[in-house]
Order: sequence, then C-alpha cells, then structure tokens
Amino acid sequence: MSNQEIIITIVTIILTLLSSLLGFFLSKNEKTKKYYEIYLKVEKKIKELVVIAENNYTEGSKKKKYVVASITTFLKENNIELDLKVIDDMIESLIDLTKKIN
Repeated sequence: MSNQEIIITIVTIILTLLSSLLGFFLSKNEKTKKYYEIYLKVEKKIKELVVIAENNYTEGSKKKKYVVASITTFLKENNIELDLKVIDDMIESLIDLTKKIN
C-alpha cells in the first residue's frame, strides 16, 4: 500500500468512528428529549388532577388515591411508560407545594 492509500484508509476509519459517535449521542439526546416531553406532559396532568382532588376531597389519603388512579389511567390511555417512583415524587412535590400555598 502506498502512503496515500494508508492516509485515505485512516481518514475513512476516523470519519466512520466520528460519525458513529455522533449518531450515538444524537440518539441519546433524542431519547432524552422525548423523555423530557413525556415528563412535562405527565406533570401537567398531575397538576390538573391535584387541583381537582383539592376541590373534591377533604382527606389527604383520598386526594392522593384519586390522583394516582387517574394518572395511571392517563398513562395507559396514552401508552406512556414512566417509573412509578417518578410519578409518586411528582405527586408528593405538588402536594407539598399546595400545602405551603394553603
């Protein structure tokens, strides 16, 4: 092989690796973007449900049960998969916020 062929081969390998790495990071970024959009959508729905629960129930346990049941239904209807721990954390943070406001 001549020097020129070796250089072209090395450059091709480097460009292929760079292209693969960029594709990998872009796919991860797209997954992150999609997760964030889903998170915002679920958070918005939980906020709505917390307001409804605050207006319709007096006991905290009934409020939370309503929100959990309703958000579970919402997730199933929209084919959204989100960790229940994340959802519980969202609900708890919104409940804490409403307690501070009230």
